[in-house]
Amino acid sequence: MNIKINFHQMPHSDGLDKHAREKLTKVSSLLKRAENLHPITAELFLNAQATHAHHHEVELRVKSGSVSASAHETNADMYMAIDSVVDKVITQIKKEKTRTDDKRQKVHTEKTNFGL
Repeated sequence: MNIKINFHQMPHSDGLDKHAREKLTKVSSLLKRAENLHPITAELFLNAQATHAHHHEVELRVKSGSVSASAHETNADMYMAIDSVVDKVITQIKKEKTRTDDKRQKVHTEKTNFGL
């Protein structure tokens, strides 16, 4: 998994970097089946506001093959914002995988193919 974390003008600790990478492994585990065919690219943007301490912004974009997901969160706690963004992206990926699996398992009969 290719992970790119951007800290926009933000001093950060190794703990924050480690926390973000651990959370992104959850996303990687969901996409590991597709990883054999397509590389996984994840971009995590962290932006801490110095003037407005309650507005830390986190954005996550994930792309692997035909699966694409992105989420944005603003929170006073950077760790909670990272957790929330990862949860949102995981939900999107699960929905996309369910939708794809449903299409593959659809039974084609004369009746269902009538409109095609």
